[in-house]
Amino acid sequence: MRISKGYWLWGLFPSVEKFFLDEIKAKVQSKLKSPFFETHITLTGPYLNIDNIFLNKLKNFAENNSAITLNVGGYDFKQEIFKSFYISIENSRGLKELRRNIYELNNFDLANNYSPHISLSYGNHEIKAKKELISNLPELNQPIRMSKIALVEVDEDINLWKILESFDLN
Repeated sequence: MRISKGYWLWGLFPSVEKFFLDEIKAKVQSKLKSPFFETHITLTGPYLNIDNIFLNKLKNFAENNSAITLNVGGYDFKQEIFKSFYISIENSRGLKELRRNIYELNNFDLANNYSPHISLSYGNHEIKAKKELISNLPELNQPIRMSKIALVEVDEDINLWKILESFDLN
């Protein structure tokens, strides 16, 4: 069962990558209507409770870890609301290690079904519209840098994805 309320950790991008991704997302959302959310890659979650001890561990973690490079797979889509249309990301060794280290901060079970992606639209959209859209988007031929970790409050029932705090990776 999907947990729709809680806290997630997202990866965020430096200015140049964010601008590029936001332009693509705006083009996608002009064709596929979607609630607003910041451009991100989900790293872990949901956490039902967050305390100051975890926040301090997360801040320390960010100070002692470097930005990572994400290898882009391309545009893709599913018939799932929160994976309606996205950029697939390779589940690289570096990304797996980052996630494993984050999970260890809070003794949280590591999910084996992680499918890294950068969502461009949420919702129920027609497959035909998605396929047509792919041919009108810029080519993705270079890696994307992830330079921050953000703590996000999520309540999918009311389309809330609120960044509470973000930490720069060194």
